[in-house]
Amino acid sequence: MLSAKKIIRLIPIICLMGFVQSVNAQINSPFSRYGLGNEIYISQNATSQAMGGFTAAYTTSMNGSFGQSINFNNPASFGSIYLTTFDLGVNFTNTKLKQESKNQQEKSNYLTPNYLVIGVPLSKEKKMGMAFGLRPLTQVNYSINELKPLATGDTLYNNYVGSGGLNQVFLGAGKSWKNISVGLTTGVNFGRKNIQNIKSLDYNPDSTYLYQTMASTNTIYSGVFLNLGILGETTLKSKTKAKTTDKTEYSLSYGATATLDQSMSAKQDRLRTTGIFTTASETPIDTASYEKEIPGKVKIPALITAGIALHKKEISNRGAFDQWVIGIQLDRAAWRNKYQSYNGNSIENGITDKLSNAWMMRLGVQFCPNPYDFENYFSTVTYRAGYYTGKDYINFDNKGLTISAFTIGMGLPIRKYRSYDYQYTVINLALQMGQRGSSVNDFKESFIQFTLGYSLSDVWFNKRKYD
Repeated sequence: MLSAKKIIRLIPIICLMGFVQSVNAQINSPFSRYGLGNEIYISQNATSQAMGGFTAAYTTSMNGSFGQSINFNNPASFGSIYLTTFDLGVNFTNTKLKQESKNQQEKSNYLTPNYLVIGVPLSKEKKMGMAFGLRPLTQVNYSINELKPLATGDTLYNNYVGSGGLNQVFLGAGKSWKNISVGLTTGVNFGRKNIQNIKSLDYNPDSTYLYQTMASTNTIYSGVFLNLGILGETTLKSKTKAKTTDKTEYSLSYGATATLDQSMSAKQDRLRTTGIFTTASETPIDTASYEKEIPGKVKIPALITAGIALHKKEISNRGAFDQWVIGIQLDRAAWRNKYQSYNGNSIENGITDKLSNAWMMRLGVQFCPNPYDFENYFSTVTYRAGYYTGKDYINFDNKGLTISAFTIGMGLPIRKYRSYDYQYTVINLALQMGQRGSSVNDFKESFIQFTLGYSLSDVWFNKRKYD
């Protein structure tokens, strides 16, 4: 039987294998056909996911319990990394897609990796740190059947299939001063989008047999991105307690990030053929056209975020922590104006990309009673909640696609604090429940997503000192 220590050591290996292996989760969402696919509902650390995706003004002191999580959405926070931290997360998602006009619905469940990040303090004296990792950004995965009666008496059968998604490998660094921090992250966004449309005639009254036709387009893309961040804090009020050096501060933190416009190099294969195609096998008979590795460009618009947070900080000789936090954030991205699919051509396999400029407003709150109250475990737990609402970048029916969700979560210390070894382990949990689409849309997608985050912090790379 494996011990707890051995299980903990196996977690990073298992998660790394999950990232390396292709994830074939069948989300079966028609929305993922457009643009670069479904955006991950909240592509942040589990701590921020539980707060509605609040990241822009999330500071190190807000971690609450001993240990820390890596806020990889704002690289300015890297300058405050004080322990080498291994941070990973996985998502379990349940979705229910409903079509109002036909009163039909379909459910799906899937498990996917969410992020794998390592943060390292470069210099505690100069307040410099770095972080690197891997995370998925979008998902493309669907299989949809459509029957169309024709005037000839035939019925045209369409099978739309798609797979792929966009992933990111990143490396970032940050520098902090007394009241302000700056940072940048760069790396590579890479992925693919494979879409197919298989057509065949069913219920043919004249008994004429026709082979199926398949139109397949496979696009592979990659490119360097740049994300800039700023994070600051100012004290609004400070009060020192009588007969002690302990004090309470009320502070306002502020932050913003800008992921610049990105142009990715792409190669595309296009196949048009007839034959016999099933879920088990593909047997092409006659190829009408085949174009291989056609070069092109895929352009992604800039993403701008800005947020502020009010928080109460308790400071004593044992350390400092934020007892409560209230934050708000706004995200914007001009997908309709700036996105360019392959070579500027927005039509693939006869379907046009339909996108809109996206925005999202996020609200997050957090409360930690007292992480130093070791006699009461629940006082050391960090409790979180949030809400986000906005407009999705996918606009498949030209009516706009709204998205909103409530989130809750907590940070659970799973290792008792010991001042002599500076090792901390925290399990961060997040749950979000929301919906994409509204009464104006024929398709609505409700979702429940559970995120498990594992944060292991320790003191590494210290030089030994002798008296």
